[in-house]
Amino acid sequence: MEDTTIEDVLKTVEALHAQKDYKSAIHKLETNQSKISPGVWHYNMGSVYGKLENWSLSRFHFLMAELNGYSTKELMMNKKLVESKLSIEKYEKPISTTDYLIKGSLIASQGILTMVSFLIILFAIYRARKVSELKSLALTTLLAGFILLLNFWILSWIKVVVLSPQMVREGPSVIFRETTEVPAGIMLVISKEGEWSKIIYPSRFEGWTQGKNFRELK
Repeated sequence: MEDTTIEDVLKTVEALHAQKDYKSAIHKLETNQSKISPGVWHYNMGSVYGKLENWSLSRFHFLMAELNGYSTKELMMNKKLVESKLSIEKYEKPISTTDYLIKGSLIASQGILTMVSFLIILFAIYRARKVSELKSLALTTLLAGFILLLNFWILSWIKVVVLSPQMVREGPSVIFRETTEVPAGIMLVISKEGEWSKIIYPSRFEGWTQGKNFRELK
């Protein structure tokens, strides 16, 4: 009998999970993606790929679950386990001022900047009701708008998870010397130039890669 509701699909996935039939669980999730909210869908995909020890895909789906507003204790625990398997703390540890700025910006863009701009607007409205200072209201509104624009800009950065090790070169061509290798599972901030991607963060992998096996976080 075909599953007709979200609950039916998730129960079937749970049963397949218990039977260790992980490939069938993935197929079930993929064919019913439209029925399940993005956060829940990515969490379940990440859990199944974790059982298959495909740590890079598991991390990608857990990060996507977070980006789609799914936040549970189980997600945090599973993501932490997967990231320990990938040695994320070692490879993504900031080593430069730019790293700290980018990492801080990525964290702030996960709701913090939006909340700050909202609080500034509320404060501006409160002051406008108490004191008729149009100049002050205009300045605080501009500040809130600037923070929102900053948040949109950060969210527009291209972020990808590396699914298989990628060689990094000094320039965007195979004629350039290889400098290092990006391990699977690392989250990169990149800019694209044709078929090549320039790695911006983490700076320890700075350089160019063809990025043939990336999965974009969006």
